[in-house]
Amino acid sequence: MPPIIAILANQQQTAVGDFSLHDFTPRAYIDALFAAGAVPFILPLLSDAAGIAALLDRADGLLVTGGADVSPDLYGEQPLPALGSVTPLRDQLDQIALRLAGERDLPVLGICRGIQSMAVFAGGSLAQDIPSQVPNALQHSQKAPGWYGTHEIEIAPDSLLARLTGRPKAMVNSFHHQAVRDLPPGYVATAHTADGVTEAIEKPEASFCLGLQFHPELMAPRHDFIAAIFRGFVTTAG
Repeated sequence: MPPIIAILANQQQTAVGDFSLHDFTPRAYIDALFAAGAVPFILPLLSDAAGIAALLDRADGLLVTGGADVSPDLYGEQPLPALGSVTPLRDQLDQIALRLAGERDLPVLGICRGIQSMAVFAGGSLAQDIPSQVPNALQHSQKAPGWYGTHEIEIAPDSLLARLTGRPKAMVNSFHHQAVRDLPPGYVATAHTADGVTEAIEKPEASFCLGLQFHPELMAPRHDFIAAIFRGFVTTAG
């Protein structure tokens, strides 16, 4: 049987009325996991820990997706003017799912907001807004297509990311304005951009626990070294 991967959903309101709220995930996550040999399912925005646990009992791995900003009160800060929209239900889902995944040692891959949730809910903190908080910041919300890498990251030797990609440096995409600032206990930063923004974090003692600030799901169809990240995740889950 192929590994089953739970993908944490986002929620949006598309209209006024009885059918206005939708739990969803971008198709690129599903395609990247399926191409790597997994069968994914979308875990909706449940607030009940028992319900989330019941679904994770059926999963071999957890993908924490991108989405709205993580609320700064969760890491002890007041909101800055440039803070974007927050989704309390998604914050709650991430917190519960990551705790349960850690207790089960489920392989975890976090992408964009996912890396930020991984950091915050393990005791770290975020830069709420890169342009106003990071000196000499690069462009982290690119104008190029999603499959195209616009800035370089330097990858730590002997890290999980280095082993998966086989590269000490890589050009990656960028669609965010927040980033991990303070690492949580037990995690290490394994990739950075030239302006010092953290692009990857890992928990070495876990079977597979990798957070990426870039969006590998958009690059995987055209770049095999990026697709290798999903293959490694799925292989570990299997």
